[in-house]
Amino acid sequence: MLQTENIILCLKATTIAQLGFLILNFLIRVKISYQNVLGSLFSLSLIAYFICPWVHHSNVDLFWAMIVYTGCHSVSILFFLFVSSLFEDDFELRPWHILLFLFINSYSSYILFFSNTADANSVVSKILLSSPQIFYLILILWTLAKVLNDKKIDLLESRREFRVLFSWLTGLYSMGVVLVEVITMREEYSATLDLINSFFIFLLVFFISFRIFEFRETNFPIREKETTNEEEPLDEDLLKKLNSLLKDHKVYLHENLTILALAQKLNVPEKKMRRLINKGLGYRNFNEFLNHFRIEEAKSILSSPDKKEIQVLRIAMDLGYGSLAPFNRAFREIVGTTPSDFRKQKELGK
Repeated sequence: MLQTENIILCLKATTIAQLGFLILNFLIRVKISYQNVLGSLFSLSLIAYFICPWVHHSNVDLFWAMIVYTGCHSVSILFFLFVSSLFEDDFELRPWHILLFLFINSYSSYILFFSNTADANSVVSKILLSSPQIFYLILILWTLAKVLNDKKIDLLESRREFRVLFSWLTGLYSMGVVLVEVITMREEYSATLDLINSFFIFLLVFFISFRIFEFRETNFPIREKETTNEEEPLDEDLLKKLNSLLKDHKVYLHENLTILALAQKLNVPEKKMRRLINKGLGYRNFNEFLNHFRIEEAKSILSSPDKKEIQVLRIAMDLGYGSLAPFNRAFREIVGTTPSDFRKQKELGK
């Protein structure tokens, strides 16, 4: 038993040291950004998760204890935000992110420390006591769903590979940990479960630390391998064909256009099409690529006096958008105003 406890202690100490090193590299080796700050906070929350049981059974000052508990309760929301910042090129912290963070921490603290659910034996009390873990599971599942959905539009091959590997490994293991915590919540401490948990988290942190620093700062955290002379050069003829599809045939107006459909039009593999759009045209995201051409077309239509009778909704549908909301959102992000206001400004100018 003593040997097992020593192994657990060594694993946790080594993992905490790795996480500390990771935080230093996030904040020192690369420039400050959402990814680096959220990565550091996520690492800190994992450290809090490790030391939370020790704090719970020690006479630690209330102020420091609440900081540790806050970090422990924040693992899932910080995982969600960190993964979102990794793979969304236009990621920003929004008010609802802050509200969700505050809600999860407030609710978890109330249920675990200020309510009497831990001492009650009713079914309702057991459900309430497990409800924070249910929220954690929902957030993890939401994160995995976003990763799977958004990887289809990611044009950076190394980032597409890394996002699935990192998010699935971390997310699925986190789900397993949460489920085990729910099942064993009212049972006594198990050194065996603690050892297994500590060992796998040690492996995950080591793997993530190793992979992150294989990548370049320009694409943090996905640092693509240095370009070598062996890298396949861009097919200039294929690039011309793609430009012809865009300018002459306006293929971007097709609703639900995908990278695969575009690749099939040029009879090339999907991976080659991703690289062509990324390296040849400079886009990191397929939606960004489509929106650029669609919004340019929209600006031309909205600026034309001959087309002032065409409704904005009709323009959105003709440009390949399924509804008005994504068109308005894309137009505002690129132009800085709504389509209707843009049209009014052009009319006033004339």
